[in-house]
Amino acid sequence: MIICENLLLQNGGEVIEYRANECIVEEATCAKYYLQIIKGTAKMNSVHFDGKEYFYGLPFNGHCIAESYLFTDKKYPFSAIAISDCKIIRVEKNQFIQLIENIPSLLVNLYAYTAERIHYKNLMLSTLGCVTSQERLTILLDYIKEFYTLNDTRPFIIPYTRQQLASLTGLTIESVIRTVKRMESRNLLSIVNGKIFY
Repeated sequence: MIICENLLLQNGGEVIEYRANECIVEEATCAKYYLQIIKGTAKMNSVHFDGKEYFYGLPFNGHCIAESYLFTDKKYPFSAIAISDCKIIRVEKNQFIQLIENIPSLLVNLYAYTAERIHYKNLMLSTLGCVTSQERLTILLDYIKEFYTLNDTRPFIIPYTRQQLASLTGLTIESVIRTVKRMESRNLLSIVNGKIFY
Protein backbone atom coordinates (compact mmCIF):
# COMPACT_ATOMS: atom_id res chain seq x y z
CA MET A 1 0.00 0.00 0.00
CA ILE A 2 1.17 3.51 -0.71
CA ILE A 3 0.02 5.13 2.54
CA CYS A 4 -1.10 3.32 5.71
CA GLU A 5 -4.87 2.89 5.55
CA ASN A 6 -5.34 3.69 9.25
CA LEU A 7 -3.45 6.96 8.82
CA LEU A 8 -5.72 7.93 5.92
CA LEU A 9 -8.84 7.03 7.93
CA GLN A 10 -7.59 9.03 10.93
CA ASN A 11 -7.10 12.08 8.71
CA GLY A 12 -10.49 12.47 7.09
CA GLY A 13 -10.55 9.33 4.97
CA GLU A 14 -13.77 7.47 4.36
CA VAL A 15 -14.35 4.07 2.82
CA ILE A 16 -16.45 4.14 -0.35
CA GLU A 17 -17.69 0.99 -2.06
CA TYR A 18 -18.06 0.75 -5.83
CA ARG A 19 -19.76 -2.02 -7.75
CA ALA A 20 -18.16 -3.55 -10.84
CA ASN A 21 -18.51 -1.19 -13.85
CA GLU A 22 -19.25 1.81 -11.62
CA CYS A 23 -17.38 5.03 -12.39
CA ILE A 24 -14.85 6.09 -9.73
CA VAL A 25 -13.29 9.04 -11.59
CA GLU A 26 -14.91 10.75 -14.55
CA GLU A 27 -12.88 11.90 -17.55
CA ALA A 28 -12.59 15.71 -18.02
CA THR A 29 -13.13 16.47 -14.31
CA CYS A 30 -10.59 17.77 -11.79
CA ALA A 31 -9.23 15.76 -8.87
CA LYS A 32 -11.18 16.24 -5.66
CA TYR A 33 -9.92 13.25 -3.65
CA TYR A 34 -6.93 11.06 -2.97
CA LEU A 35 -8.13 7.54 -3.79
CA GLN A 36 -6.42 4.37 -2.52
CA ILE A 37 -7.82 0.91 -3.22
CA ILE A 38 -8.33 -1.33 -0.19
CA LYS A 39 -9.78 -4.19 -2.22
CA GLY A 40 -10.60 -4.72 -5.89
CA THR A 41 -9.30 -3.67 -9.29
CA ALA A 42 -10.05 -0.62 -11.40
CA LYS A 43 -9.17 0.39 -14.93
CA MET A 44 -8.00 3.84 -15.93
CA ASN A 45 -9.18 4.13 -19.51
CA SER A 46 -10.35 6.30 -22.34
CA VAL A 47 -12.33 5.39 -25.43
CA HIS A 48 -11.10 6.78 -28.74
CA PHE A 49 -13.40 8.14 -31.43
CA ASP A 50 -13.25 4.81 -33.29
CA GLY A 51 -14.53 3.03 -30.16
CA LYS A 52 -11.16 1.50 -29.29
CA GLU A 53 -10.46 1.40 -25.56
CA TYR A 54 -7.01 2.39 -24.26
CA PHE A 55 -5.82 1.55 -20.73
CA TYR A 56 -3.61 3.87 -18.72
CA GLY A 57 -3.34 1.41 -15.86
CA LEU A 58 -5.05 -1.30 -13.83
CA PRO A 59 -4.58 -0.33 -10.17
CA PHE A 60 -5.54 -2.92 -7.55
CA ASN A 61 -5.28 -3.56 -3.77
CA GLY A 62 -2.99 -0.98 -2.13
CA HIS A 63 -2.57 1.21 -5.21
CA CYS A 64 -3.81 4.76 -5.59
CA ILE A 65 -5.67 6.24 -8.55
CA ALA A 66 -4.37 9.28 -10.46
CA GLU A 67 -2.66 10.81 -7.43
CA SER A 68 -0.58 13.22 -9.53
CA TYR A 69 -3.73 15.13 -10.53
CA LEU A 70 -4.08 16.34 -6.93
CA PHE A 71 -1.15 18.68 -7.61
CA THR A 72 -2.52 20.34 -10.74
CA ASP A 73 -5.72 21.90 -12.00
CA LYS A 74 -5.56 19.79 -15.18
CA LYS A 75 -8.53 17.57 -15.89
CA TYR A 76 -8.30 13.80 -15.98
CA PRO A 77 -7.67 12.57 -19.57
CA PHE A 78 -9.24 9.23 -18.60
CA SER A 79 -11.94 7.69 -16.46
CA ALA A 80 -11.42 5.19 -13.67
CA ILE A 81 -13.95 2.36 -13.64
CA ALA A 82 -14.26 -0.49 -11.15
CA ILE A 83 -13.54 -3.81 -12.87
CA SER A 84 -14.57 -5.74 -9.78
CA ASP A 85 -16.39 -4.63 -6.65
CA CYS A 86 -14.01 -2.18 -4.95
CA LYS A 87 -13.49 -0.68 -1.51
CA ILE A 88 -11.61 2.59 -1.75
CA ILE A 89 -10.38 5.04 0.87
CA ARG A 90 -11.20 8.57 -0.23
CA VAL A 91 -9.57 11.64 1.34
CA GLU A 92 -10.66 15.12 0.31
CA LYS A 93 -7.90 16.93 -1.62
CA ASN A 94 -7.23 19.72 0.92
CA GLN A 95 -7.16 17.27 3.83
CA PHE A 96 -4.74 15.07 1.91
CA ILE A 97 -2.43 17.99 1.07
CA GLN A 98 -2.43 18.97 4.75
CA LEU A 99 -1.63 15.37 5.73
CA ILE A 100 1.47 15.24 3.53
CA GLU A 101 2.53 18.69 4.70
CA ASN A 102 2.33 17.42 8.29
CA ILE A 103 4.13 14.15 7.47
CA PRO A 104 6.55 14.93 4.60
CA SER A 105 7.88 11.34 4.49
CA LEU A 106 4.54 10.33 2.94
CA LEU A 107 5.49 12.38 -0.10
CA VAL A 108 8.51 10.13 -0.66
CA ASN A 109 6.18 7.09 -0.85
CA LEU A 110 3.94 8.96 -3.26
CA TYR A 111 6.91 10.03 -5.42
CA ALA A 112 8.19 6.44 -5.54
CA TYR A 113 4.79 5.18 -6.66
CA THR A 114 4.46 7.95 -9.26
CA ALA A 115 7.99 7.21 -10.52
CA GLU A 116 7.03 3.56 -11.02
CA ARG A 117 3.99 4.62 -13.04
CA ILE A 118 6.07 7.03 -15.14
CA HIS A 119 8.52 4.19 -15.82
CA TYR A 120 5.63 2.05 -17.05
CA LYS A 121 4.36 4.86 -19.29
CA ASN A 122 7.85 5.40 -20.73
CA LEU A 123 8.16 1.69 -21.47
CA MET A 124 4.79 1.70 -23.23
CA LEU A 125 5.74 4.83 -25.21
CA SER A 126 8.86 3.02 -26.38
CA THR A 127 6.65 0.34 -27.94
CA LEU A 128 5.24 2.87 -30.40
CA GLY A 129 8.41 2.40 -32.42
CA CYS A 130 8.16 -1.39 -32.28
CA VAL A 131 7.59 -2.99 -35.64
CA THR A 132 5.98 -6.21 -34.46
CA SER A 133 3.18 -7.01 -32.08
CA GLN A 134 5.49 -9.55 -30.41
CA GLU A 135 7.93 -6.78 -29.47
CA ARG A 136 5.13 -4.71 -27.90
CA LEU A 137 3.66 -7.65 -26.05
CA THR A 138 7.08 -8.86 -24.83
CA ILE A 139 7.88 -5.44 -23.33
CA LEU A 140 4.53 -5.41 -21.52
CA LEU A 141 4.79 -9.03 -20.29
CA ASP A 142 8.36 -8.44 -19.05
CA TYR A 143 7.16 -5.37 -17.13
CA ILE A 144 4.15 -7.16 -15.62
CA LYS A 145 6.27 -10.12 -14.51
CA GLU A 146 8.95 -7.87 -13.00
CA PHE A 147 6.31 -5.76 -11.23
CA TYR A 148 4.51 -8.71 -9.65
CA THR A 149 7.44 -11.08 -9.02
CA LEU A 150 10.52 -8.85 -8.64
CA ASN A 151 12.44 -10.80 -11.31
CA ASP A 152 11.54 -14.31 -10.16
CA THR A 153 12.51 -16.59 -13.06
CA ARG A 154 9.70 -19.12 -12.54
CA PRO A 155 6.69 -18.99 -14.89
CA PHE A 156 4.16 -16.42 -13.75
CA ILE A 157 0.42 -16.35 -14.50
CA ILE A 158 -0.33 -13.06 -16.29
CA PRO A 159 -3.35 -11.65 -14.39
CA TYR A 160 -4.86 -9.88 -17.41
CA THR A 161 -7.22 -10.97 -20.14
CA ARG A 162 -6.21 -10.82 -23.78
CA GLN A 163 -8.56 -7.84 -24.18
CA GLN A 164 -6.82 -6.02 -21.34
CA LEU A 165 -3.41 -6.79 -22.89
CA ALA A 166 -4.70 -5.38 -26.18
CA SER A 167 -5.90 -2.21 -24.47
CA LEU A 168 -2.59 -1.81 -22.63
CA THR A 169 -0.50 -2.20 -25.81
CA GLY A 170 -2.73 -0.46 -28.32
CA LEU A 171 -3.04 -3.68 -30.33
CA THR A 172 -6.28 -5.30 -31.45
CA ILE A 173 -7.47 -8.32 -29.50
CA GLU A 174 -7.04 -10.41 -32.65
CA SER A 175 -3.37 -9.38 -32.85
CA VAL A 176 -2.83 -10.26 -29.20
CA ILE A 177 -4.46 -13.69 -29.64
CA ARG A 178 -2.34 -14.46 -32.74
CA THR A 179 0.83 -13.17 -31.09
CA VAL A 180 0.27 -15.18 -27.90
CA LYS A 181 -0.27 -18.35 -29.96
CA ARG A 182 2.88 -17.63 -32.00
CA MET A 183 4.88 -17.00 -28.82
CA GLU A 184 3.58 -20.28 -27.37
CA SER A 185 4.68 -22.17 -30.50
CA ARG A 186 8.17 -20.66 -30.02
CA ASN A 187 8.22 -21.72 -26.33
CA LEU A 188 8.37 -18.08 -25.18
CA LEU A 189 5.32 -18.61 -22.97
CA SER A 190 2.79 -21.33 -22.25
CA ILE A 191 -0.98 -21.45 -22.03
CA VAL A 192 -2.66 -23.60 -19.38
CA ASN A 193 -6.45 -23.60 -19.11
CA GLY A 194 -6.58 -20.34 -21.07
CA LYS A 195 -4.13 -18.59 -18.72
CA ILE A 196 -0.85 -17.18 -20.01
CA PHE A 197 2.23 -18.37 -18.10
CA TYR A 198 5.24 -16.18 -18.80
